[in-house]
This record gives sequence, structure tokens and C-alpha cells, in this order.
Amino acid sequence: MGAITKIRQISPYFLGFVAVLFVAFMVIQDSSCETIKKSRKSPENVEIATINGDRITLADYERRVRDVVENQRQQNPNQEIDDETIRQQVYDEMVNEILRKQESAKLGVVVTPQQIIDVMVINPPEQLQFFKDSTGRFDKRLYQELVTNPDRMGEMLAAQKVPQQDIDRQLQQWKKTLFDIEDGLRSQMLQQTLASAVGASASIPSVTEAEVQYKNSNSMADVQFIALSTDRVADNAVSVSDDEIKAYYEKNKEYNLQKRSRALKYLVFPQVPSLKDTQNAAKRSQRLAEDLAALPTAAQKDSAFTAEMTTYSGVTTDFVPLNQIDAMTSTVLASLAQGEVFGPLNTAAGITYFRLDGRREGVTPVVRASHILIQFGTNKDSAKAEAMKIMGRAKKGEDFAELARTYSKDPGSAQQGGDLNFFGKGRMVPECETAVFAPGVGVGDVVGPVETQFGFHVIKVTDRQTTELKFSQIVLKPTISSATKQQTMARAQKAADDIIGGAPIDSVGKALKMPVQVAPLFTSDSPVLSSRELTSWAFENDKGAVIRKDVKYYGTVVSQVSDAREVGIKPYEDMKDKIKSILLQRKKLDYLKAKAEQIAASPFGSDSSVAVMSQSGLRNNGAITGFGGEFLATEKAFSTAPGSTTGAVRGNRAWFVIKVNARTDANMSLFPSERNAVMQNMSTKIRNQAYYAWFQKVKDNSEIEDLRNKRND
Repeated sequence: MGAITKIRQISPYFLGFVAVLFVAFMVIQDSSCETIKKSRKSPENVEIATINGDRITLADYERRVRDVVENQRQQNPNQEIDDETIRQQVYDEMVNEILRKQESAKLGVVVTPQQIIDVMVINPPEQLQFFKDSTGRFDKRLYQELVTNPDRMGEMLAAQKVPQQDIDRQLQQWKKTLFDIEDGLRSQMLQQTLASAVGASASIPSVTEAEVQYKNSNSMADVQFIALSTDRVADNAVSVSDDEIKAYYEKNKEYNLQKRSRALKYLVFPQVPSLKDTQNAAKRSQRLAEDLAALPTAAQKDSAFTAEMTTYSGVTTDFVPLNQIDAMTSTVLASLAQGEVFGPLNTAAGITYFRLDGRREGVTPVVRASHILIQFGTNKDSAKAEAMKIMGRAKKGEDFAELARTYSKDPGSAQQGGDLNFFGKGRMVPECETAVFAPGVGVGDVVGPVETQFGFHVIKVTDRQTTELKFSQIVLKPTISSATKQQTMARAQKAADDIIGGAPIDSVGKALKMPVQVAPLFTSDSPVLSSRELTSWAFENDKGAVIRKDVKYYGTVVSQVSDAREVGIKPYEDMKDKIKSILLQRKKLDYLKAKAEQIAASPFGSDSSVAVMSQSGLRNNGAITGFGGEFLATEKAFSTAPGSTTGAVRGNRAWFVIKVNARTDANMSLFPSERNAVMQNMSTKIRNQAYYAWFQKVKDNSEIEDLRNKRND
């Protein structure tokens, strides 16, 4: 009976299905209806895309969009639906599904119905694990019965005397849910099977590669280093000739392939409130303030505020810790009695009125703390002794932040004086949480050393808050009037007409005293100005084309295609600046060579003209403080004996001289027992990389035509 109870609990979602579909359909863009009207075809026959000859129909596309919208509304009814983003995500996934099916047919890759059944029955998807027995545990037997025989749900509901109309509706939704999950599993499993097939030849790392990976991942060093960065060399100290740039281009141009791309110049006419709109908002605020001020008692103000919450779409925030409220708001609310109204107050959101709805203490306390982490290293006892020594110094009054910056091995907090900011229960490692929330521990107390998997922690509690507030607010901000919108659109259309008539967009922008902005070369999969529609338009048109379009978050945009490139090799002019930068970097390194070798030949740190940096926990992965991708530098550090200094090491952006203070090498005697796991992880990573690279190439070489913004005759 537990399952029937659960079905009844979720039945409101099923009962609301038709209503949700109606609401979801209302958010679908008008373009879909226009397409149907223009095409004079049924949605089943209207194409919105073709992929190597296979098509996506308008009906299938809109059905998928509605399903996504419906799911989002069920999960969060108050969430704003981003229709354009949903539409693009659905489109991209449908294209990918067709490409996967096409490629699997070529490779002979299949996902059998039995494989789907095995997953559905034996390993239930998480979204279907809501069938619970009377103890609250997943009832696998009942689940399997309803999955293998969906009509059984109707029989069970009928036995509970649920109206037949509701049974039919819920049964239909249940079958649809099963179908959608099966379809999603099929797509997911097909991708996994393709990834295995494509990556098979590249996904078997050698034992030697696995050994190197294990060694690098489990070795750490504490170093000091000097970095002679190319930033020290002024651009005019070295020179690169045009002949050198051209020679580099000719030698490497075969590697500089160009995809089909477009560039835009555009003017943005923001849809912002006019002065009159702002004055109207101020008048509304004045009326509200006068109405509230005219009421003699706090209770009357409270009642009036409740009524105005509906008028002005006010928002109520449930109990939230004081530290999570912005400073200005928390200051106001902290001074109010429960039910008291305050306003107007100018905030970043607009002209704001507040009401304190409730105050409570101690329900979900939060603390602010700082910590110093001492890692175990090779000797756990000495690490604990060091932590005890530091804790003693902190308790005697030494600056905890300075101690953290000096001794803590937590790179994320050490430079902030060990500060961990505010956190509540369940947010920190259990041992540290227990320590700071222990009875009797107050602000300013230092506790520890606390042992965790990361090492020993010395912790100082710097603040504690137990106050939570519940409040409501009405925000009055200028709204854009229809007249303002029309004026903005008229200005934008005039600019577009001038450009179409032959006026350069730069001249039009100058006349309007508006900046002409540039979207440099982009490919068809890049949503320029976050608008896929604008990207599609750019690729459907040639250089010089002009459009006026409303773009979300920007306003009304007048855009012109300023450049159009087809597939080929990037021209010299496009590459010139990049090549010059590469060659300048190399010459700057040449320029610094003598200085680097001089530093390396001198006692480490004796040259006061260069800074000595420290880094704890260095790994052989190319990452050294302030620099990335410097594999030669980290490799040299791990091939140099502790207590020794490297010579001058030439990197990509700097010369390095590194002193290895201490190093903990990986325990390679453990590698044989962990070899299979390391090789499996490496294999999975290589296989995934191979698959995504392969699939992108498949997509680049496919004939994909997006017809969503075109008319179907």
C-alpha cells in the first residue's frame, strides 16, 4: 500500500499535466505559428533542420521543447523560463542524436532492446526510484511490476476508487514517462557504445605511461624559485621583422586552418526607462509612502503593506541567516520590530519598502572561522607537534592571519589569513565542524589541533551568528513605457535604414554618438551576443547585410556583417599579430638568458633585484605559482635532489631557477596494487577525449542546415 500512497502523493503532478502543457505551449515563440501559417503544411511535414539528408520536423521539435518546459515548471514553478536557451539546447541535442544514429549505422553499433530492459528493470534510473514500501525503502518488486506491465498502475488506482478520467490521465503520463526515459537511456547508451568503439584503439595506455602518471600524481615538493618573466622585458627592447613573421607564417600555415566564420559590427539601442518613466516610478513611490504614513498604527501599516504586496508584486524571503543578507538591508531589518514597515530606501534593485515578518535565534547557527593546515608529510607526529606549537603561539595572542599566511598549507585560504568565511552545519569536514560548534566554544577561541584526512587544523572562531530574519519587500523601479519602446525602435530602424542605404555603420554610430561595437570572427556554433538567432542570421547572409533585432539582455541591436570567411587557411593578415607575439616572446627569452644563467651560477637568493617565491605542494603538472603549462620547470624540480638548486630552466613565459627544499616522492611499491585502477582511469579519459574529438570532426564535416529562421514554402 506504500506505493499507492506514493502514487497519490505525486498525482497532483499528473493531474496538472494538461494545464502545464497549455501554459508551456503559451511560452513557445510566435515564430513557430508563423512558420505553420506560411508553410501551409502540417507540423509533421515542416522541416526545421536537415542533417546529411535526415530531417527534424517542427512537430518533433516543438514536442521536445514543451517537454523540457514542462519539466522545468514542475521542478521549480517560480523559475523564469529561458525559452531561447531551451530551444537551442533541444535543437543541439536532436542534431547530435541524428548524427550518432547515422555514425552508429556506419560502424554497425547498436543498442538492443534487451540492453534497455536490463537497465530499466535491474538498475532503475534514479528518477523512477520513488516507489517506496511502508518503511520508506525502494520497493523494487512493485517497480519492476509496473515497468514491465504499465497497465497494472491503472488497475491499482482503480482498486483505490480513483475516478476513471484521472486513471486514464495518470496512466497516459506514466507510459509517456517510461517512453521518455527509455528514449533517453537509448541515446545515452548509444553514445557510450560509440565512445567505446571510437576510443578503443587509443584508449589502452602502456604500463610505463600509467607508472609515470601515478608517480606524478602522488609526488609533491616544497620549493623556492626565481622566475625571470618575459614581462620584465619591454616590447621595444627586442624587435621582430616582417620577413620573420612571413617566414613563420609560411612554415606553419598548414596548421592554421580556418572554419567558416563571420564578424559583426553593431549598435546597441538599450531598452531603458526614460526620464519620464523614472519620474513615474518616483510618483508611485511617493503615493505608497504617503498612504503608509497616513495610517496611525503599526497594525494598519502591516495590513496595508500586505495588500500592496499584491499590487506591486512584492517578494517574501523566508528565514535566512543575517550574514546572507546584504549589509544595507540587514542594517534596516535588524532595527525593525516584527511587523514594522520601513521605506522608502534607495537600493541597487530600486526604491524599496521593507517589512520584518519574523526573527528567530539558534535554529541554524553559522560561524566564521579561520584555520591553519599542517599536512602530515612523512612524519605525522612531527606534523602534530608543529600544529601544537603554532596553536600555542595563536593562543598567546600572535596575529592568527599572519600565522596562517606563513605556515598554512591550504592554498585556498592561506593568503586570506586562513579565513573560511561563514558556514553552517554540514558545510565543513565533520571533524572541524564538531570543533567549532562544540559547546563553550566562543568568538575568539582557538581550538585544535583537529585531525582530518587533510592533516592537522588549528582553528580560530572569528564570528558567530544565530539570528535569522524573515522579511518582505516591495521594489519600485522604473518600467519602460510603450512610448519609450517605440521611440527606441524608431531610432534603431532609422539607423538600419541609413546603413542599408549605403552609410558606413561607423559614420552612423558617430552621428548618433554611440559606440560601434565589434563581434570578431566567430563560428556557427557560437551564440554571438548570446543569441543563436543572430548567429544563424549572420551565416545565412553575406558581408554587408544589415538587420534590426531585439536581443535579450542587450536591447534593440542594429547589426551588419562586417566580414565573411569560408573554410580554408587563415590569411596572413589574420595571423600576423599572433605570430608577432609568439616571436617576441621567444626573443625576450633569448634576451633574458644571460641574466638567468648568472642567477643560477650565484648562491640562491643572493641577487636582490629578483624576488624569491615559495610554493608548497608543487606537483609535476606544469603548474607553478603565477605560471601554467611550464612542464619543463616542474619536471626539472622533480629530477633535482632535495637541498639542491636547478640550473637555469627555459620555460614558455619565463626562465626559472628552482631550489628544492623538500620532496615527498610517490611510494612506487604501491603501484602494482593500484596499476589496474590507474590504467582504467587513464583509458576512460583517453577514450572520452578521442570520442569528443571524433564527434566534433563528424559534426564539422556534416551538412547541417538550420531552417528555423527560414520560411518553408
